[in-house]
Amino acid sequence: MRVLILLMLFCLVTVFAKEITPYKYVQASEAVSDFEKVGNTLIIGTEEGVIDIYDLNKDKLIDQVKLPKFKNILGDYMRSLILSVDYSEKRLLFISRVLDGWRELYIYEDKTLTKLIDRTEKMTLQEVKFVDAERAVIMTMSNELILFDIKKKKILYKKQLNYASFSDIVLDEEHKYLYTSDETPMISKIEINSGKIVDEYQKANKRDIFSIDFKNKTLLSGGKDKRVILYKTPEKYKMTKGEFFIYGVALNPDASKAAFVKNEESSISVIDTDTMKETYLLLGHKQTIIKLYFDTENELISADEDDRLMFWRLE
Repeated sequence: MRVLILLMLFCLVTVFAKEITPYKYVQASEAVSDFEKVGNTLIIGTEEGVIDIYDLNKDKLIDQVKLPKFKNILGDYMRSLILSVDYSEKRLLFISRVLDGWRELYIYEDKTLTKLIDRTEKMTLQEVKFVDAERAVIMTMSNELILFDIKKKKILYKKQLNYASFSDIVLDEEHKYLYTSDETPMISKIEINSGKIVDEYQKANKRDIFSIDFKNKTLLSGGKDKRVILYKTPEKYKMTKGEFFIYGVALNPDASKAAFVKNEESSISVIDTDTMKETYLLLGHKQTIIKLYFDTENELISADEDDRLMFWRLE
């Protein structure tokens, strides 16, 4: 009888994932719209035109960018929405959406804010990433890929990928290639210098792809079909499923773990990428999750539409 009980307990341990709650929170100035972590610096973009620059070692806000307020048609003053932030070598790139819907691109360095693309150019910029010190890649809402010279404020090339709405972008570790997804079941691998599509991943997803990540020669995707796909090549992949649309995915640095938004309750599932089995269930979010990010092999950060970020440790 005792052996039977022990076997039953062992089965329960192996079937059910370990539930975890956040070990730390960081409070943002406003509702979070995007974030980026580089070293001990946390950059938090918000829905009210404010970007917080937070030192995690000191556990305090060390700088802040505030865009000016605009008057809307009702006479109320509002700030622009920060759509995307990226940070490299103490330089901050970000995209804001002004009240008329057009977008602007800024760089912030040495306490100086410089506009690189103005709203009068009528562009629907959506996401920006540093390629190197001089260049950035930009995706537009209409799925145009742009390689941009930061110093010269000049577009080096512009490529229309297709006519579906853009959803997500990620660069490989060497910044030689980028992967981009949209509201189709396909992910494109693109050589950054040329803008040439060198591979397409379209075997496993069946509907719109919302979120992708790439680490250690491994591509992860999630989308409207509730599928979480782990690609090694366009032909070789593994799959698991969530309970709702997969709005966010993330890989840890060695791609041994994958996280994804599992259900409508915004629980986060963490799986072992060898077995594709759930090992942890992260509980605490009450609103729609906007981003997941693995900081180390066993630590990740998440944010929803509220005004704080959650830090998790897998133990």
